Amino acid sequence: MIELLNTMNALARETCPDVDIEAFWDEVWGWRIGSVRIPDPEMPQRNAEDIQKRAAIVDKYLRDVEDYWFHLYKPAAGDVIVDIGAGRGEDVFVFSRAVGPTGQVWAVEPHPTSFLALRKLCEWNELSNVRLLNYASTEQPESLQIETMPVWESNYVRSGEASDTSCAVEGIPFDELARREGIGEISFLKMNIEGAERSALPGCVAALGRTKKVCISAHDFRANRGEGESFRTLSMVRDFLTAQGFALTTRDEDRRYYVPYHVHGVRP
Repeated sequence: MIELLNTMNALARETCPDVDIEAFWDEVWGWRIGSVRIPDPEMPQRNAEDIQKRAAIVDKYLRDVEDYWFHLYKPAAGDVIVDIGAGRGEDVFVFSRAVGPTGQVWAVEPHPTSFLALRKLCEWNELSNVRLLNYASTEQPESLQIETMPVWESNYVRSGEASDTSCAVEGIPFDELARREGIGEISFLKMNIEGAERSALPGCVAALGRTKKVCISAHDFRANRGEGESFRTLSMVRDFLTAQGFALTTRDEDRRYYVPYHVHGVRP
């Protein structure tokens, strides 16, 4: 491990001489960029180009959240944000700062590696206003599998038998989690769960009734790539949110293949 750390840090100094960046290990690999610490479970495979991207990752987190999730919702101190499909905390990091110490972020993530990274990101950066929930969001309580994909952002929940690349996860309706945790009014609910929005949204009806603004990521683009019709969710998401009383907006003119499938909703 020490040899690997020395190698990675030497490569980081060579690649990014003007950036205060170093690799470290604390249950999971990570990078310190200035005062911020970011998990990176794949760190042993990183090359110079990857390290350059890591050096700029905090700015990328800020840009992406502003672009994707704060399109209609504008955070304020004291807000409550729910992040279903929190991944490794790339959005949670910004959400936490945006709502401040009087606000609250509820982060739901089922994949064990992603959840570990999420937990460590919150611990390392002292994100004390974040509460972590290690579950898949579903319509009914059930036992599921989550597939581990080569690109971790594409991990997805499914039913059926275990595979060599899947992990068992517990599925539970978000309404049940909200009841257990005492989650009341929600300022903004984000959901990005790779097609599982089809089963997760029916388990969120009560919570959506207390939610001011939402952004749900549909995943028809994965169906368009031939990954399966179960990913074709845009029509269902639009119909479901409309039935819950949200006025909807999509960015159909955006040329990025995934952005037009972000469905933004505002309760009038």
